[in-house]
Amino acid sequence: MANNLAEVYKESAEKFGPRPAFFYKNAAKNYEPLTYSQLYQDGLALAEALIDMGVKARENVAVLADNRVEWIISDCAVILAGAANVPRGSDITDSEIVYILSHSGAKVVFIENDKVYEKYKANKSQIKGVKTIIIMDKESKLKSGSGIEKFHDLLEHGRKLRAKGKKETEKRISDIKPDDLYTLIYTSGTTGMPKGVMLMHSNMIHQMHYVVPRVAKVSPDDRMLSILPIWHIFERVVEYFAIINGGSTYYTKVTELRNDIQKARPTFMASAPRVWESIYNGIYTRINDPKQTPPVRKALFNIAYFFSKHYHASIRFLRGWEVDYEGRNIFQSLGLGVLALLKLLLTAPFVVTLIAGGLGIYLAEQGSSLSTLAYVISGLGVLFNSYTLDKVVLSKIRQATGGHLRATLSGGGALQKHVDAFFMDIGITVLEGYGMTETGPVISARTFDRPIMGSVGDIVPLSEVQIRDDAGHVLCHIDDKKNILSGKMGVKGVVHIKGPQVMKGYYKNPETTAKTIVNDWMNTGDIGMINFKKTLTLTGRAKDTIVLLGGENVEPVPIENKIDESPFIRQSMVVGQDQKVLGAIVVPDFDALSAWAADNGISEKNPDKLIANAKVIDFYKKEVRNYNSVKTGFKNFEQVQYVLLVTKPFEVGDELTNLMKMKRHVITEKYKDRILDLYKNS
Repeated sequence: MANNLAEVYKESAEKFGPRPAFFYKNAAKNYEPLTYSQLYQDGLALAEALIDMGVKARENVAVLADNRVEWIISDCAVILAGAANVPRGSDITDSEIVYILSHSGAKVVFIENDKVYEKYKANKSQIKGVKTIIIMDKESKLKSGSGIEKFHDLLEHGRKLRAKGKKETEKRISDIKPDDLYTLIYTSGTTGMPKGVMLMHSNMIHQMHYVVPRVAKVSPDDRMLSILPIWHIFERVVEYFAIINGGSTYYTKVTELRNDIQKARPTFMASAPRVWESIYNGIYTRINDPKQTPPVRKALFNIAYFFSKHYHASIRFLRGWEVDYEGRNIFQSLGLGVLALLKLLLTAPFVVTLIAGGLGIYLAEQGSSLSTLAYVISGLGVLFNSYTLDKVVLSKIRQATGGHLRATLSGGGALQKHVDAFFMDIGITVLEGYGMTETGPVISARTFDRPIMGSVGDIVPLSEVQIRDDAGHVLCHIDDKKNILSGKMGVKGVVHIKGPQVMKGYYKNPETTAKTIVNDWMNTGDIGMINFKKTLTLTGRAKDTIVLLGGENVEPVPIENKIDESPFIRQSMVVGQDQKVLGAIVVPDFDALSAWAADNGISEKNPDKLIANAKVIDFYKKEVRNYNSVKTGFKNFEQVQYVLLVTKPFEVGDELTNLMKMKRHVITEKYKDRILDLYKNS
């Protein structure tokens, strides 16, 4: 059993040698495989070259690149050399490149291509300590020399060194300690400069040995699609999931997802909620477009989804696989249980067929004219047999995810309930998890045995969670075996975690580390509760909490998730700090809005003028109220009173982090004057 990530790479090469570990695109945009043996041998060769270059054990080596085969080879090499990688994507900003390279003390930096190099070059005068740049892209126009090396040339140099008998890498591997860093990840953050999260080999080995077998169940026959930023810890752990189990990973990017998902036909796919929302919206866009989906096919989908939706909802209810927003087990009422049983019978056409057929025979024997009606119902049951509907209709819908996806791994943010339920209802299990960079990353996750909706799953092995109030008092304490050690379930507070996945600390920042981790307990900053299924339910972020003038604390995320269910709303952010009532910045879905405007006698096409139209503003106020009201589960002070429409979507690199979380302070600052006017004039 591997004790560190270097041994994970080695053992996987021995177990799965000729099997494809990764698929990458060649110049013709076709996928080519890199086997486990090739990955490990390339890693050894590149590590040998790095050591020959002067990279010491436990040094930091920066890697500025997106998802590509050279990235995973670099990761392997840096780890085999006993060093730690400092990863970041090609969208790194000028301030980040200066801060991260200087703060980490990286002397060697892998850079993806000439474009990223130009960004480095423009800030070079402010960066101290970097001695060597390694360019990954074969098409780079840069020349070797003067501190610049070419990735593939360096790889070949390492092969020659090893052919001559150099084996320094093996010595480095044998010297790796559990508390050595394997990576130093600078969080993108929503405020201030990024913090360097120190993750140890022991952090990831805990995930490999205790989390993977319980959650992912990946086998050598599984295919993963890599779309999240490769430098993020969620994507990293998913790739290591695949490596330790012999699965294959296909590299893609958002702009090529639609084509690549059909080529890779993934069985597992991990991503942030926004991707699943995009796939969900894409499915419904096609279904509602008469040019793509004729009325008959649309009707068949509606019938199939009706049966599947209510059937699966009933199954979840009866098995206790769902909790509500307050963390209560939905299966608490005999009346609701009977209703679920009836719904299950009514939405299982095979059962209806048997009952109607038997009734028809009985009525025919009694000479009743109603026997014909019973036979018709029986015939319809056969026609719409759930198996038939699934194979003929829903299987076509599943083609949007490649047709072979058996589970989605969702993390990095809250998955909207209607999107969550949709994938579960069409036969794709949603394994939503919760974690953060500082916890390497998984704290809790749903499993195939307990895919409890309304929660982010069970606490992972060897870990404990406490829910605390603002004063630090423990409201609930649960361990990984579901034992409530103190307090009670169903009480909201700040989530604290203790376990072997918790980081070593923040690099060169002992003060912040000491505030974040106290007596081995880490304050996550997230608000949640232990629900009555003894899984974890999250309700918001402590620092996202809006405090109204009346003293009411409001968690904006559940409100935004509900508002965003509207087909006319693309994105929203709730505001109202130190105000009497809540407001919301809303980005309309302009395709849906344009169609509505045409139907309502508004001919304006210019987006800026369209959102200034009084009828449009009034429409959006009503639309928000439809989703955010007492009827939909929100208290009076949790209801949005004012709406500010904007045309620019929230985008990664501006209003969103790389995991598409809102930078609330950035958005608030950007629309500061308009927010003030909103409250003055409303």
